[in-house]
Amino acid sequence: MIRKLKIKFIMISSASMLLVLLIVLGIVNGFSYYNTKVEIFSVMSKISENGGFLPNELEYRSAIGESVLTEESMYSLRFFSVITDESGFVISVDRGHVATISESEAKTYLQKALHRNSKEGFFSEGDSTFAFQKTGIGDDLSLYVIMDCTRQIHTLQVFVKASVYIGIISMLLLLLLLIGFANRAVAPLARNIESQKMFITNASHELKTPLAIISANTEVLEMTEGKNEWTESTMEQVKRMTELISHLITLSKLQEKDEIVLTDVSISEVTEKVAAEFRILAEQKGLTYETEIAKDRTVKADQGGLRELTSILIDNAVKYCAEGGMVRVALEPKLHGTMLSVANTYPEKEGVDYSKFFERFYREDQSHNSEKKGFGIGLSMAKHFTEMFRGKISVGYKNGMIVFTVVL
Repeated sequence: MIRKLKIKFIMISSASMLLVLLIVLGIVNGFSYYNTKVEIFSVMSKISENGGFLPNELEYRSAIGESVLTEESMYSLRFFSVITDESGFVISVDRGHVATISESEAKTYLQKALHRNSKEGFFSEGDSTFAFQKTGIGDDLSLYVIMDCTRQIHTLQVFVKASVYIGIISMLLLLLLLIGFANRAVAPLARNIESQKMFITNASHELKTPLAIISANTEVLEMTEGKNEWTESTMEQVKRMTELISHLITLSKLQEKDEIVLTDVSISEVTEKVAAEFRILAEQKGLTYETEIAKDRTVKADQGGLRELTSILIDNAVKYCAEGGMVRVALEPKLHGTMLSVANTYPEKEGVDYSKFFERFYREDQSHNSEKKGFGIGLSMAKHFTEMFRGKISVGYKNGMIVFTVVL
């Protein structure tokens, strides 16, 4: 159990930190992309406003800010401009700020920009990345400014890769720290659980002695004075206390098992035997008892644990079934396993949260009326057994019957 707590602590903490890291990296990289894009298109807008030519230094500074421009950086820009009519026919090409692109290549790049069907955007050509911007210049003419922004995009890509690598390394370091501190984090809870187990075990053993003495004394009274309602009541309560102690010890032992060896068990045979054992008890109480058990169904489980699980569910159904009601036990194949369902007639009550039935010591009858001889611990054990078998247990209410379902 402690091992599971450690794993859960590491997983939850790791997931939380990973989420925060992804958000931070997303914001940083998103801002970097946005800033790069704004810088590129701010320059291109100023070029477009200047008729496709590089503006003077003062105008350039006012367009994108003092921190971006140096006198030399203005002339490091590689771009060309194309004027087209409304049909896309090229009227003129200016390549004064690019040396390695021919006029035919410029027209090819223009076609890629036209295919984007947008006023601005990016396209790739080989290992290079270009940005384009379309501006209307009157008389149904358009000015296209196409700029080589390979350097800016490459710088952005390097930054993104570096941030991802840093994020991965940071996550691995944090994971190592979490694994190292997991023991310290769950240590107080582990001590509390261990103390609880010791208390249950010690208290159970200590209670056995006085119960044995009470039982022996009551038996002596019955032999000397004869049975009466008081001695019978005393013996009944001793029996109930002994049963409760047994349940507590069983539950404590179950919690100590982190792993259990699962083997192929015939759930059909186990269900048939357990159901048969409770039939007489159900009929003695005047209940209708129905079984529908599929043959040759096997599941991965522990033989003794599966028997205990089935007994708890059927015993609970018989114990809490409404007077003159019905108990139904069914076993049927499912798409990915086998489903055991145990149902009994149960008077529906408003505001009942049936999922709470699996909580330890929970009883729907909050008065703890002794006429219902339960402790609110059996279903908790049933849930624990189901989880040990890597199955699922649930409860529902339909057509006047409460149904407990186990899928293995």
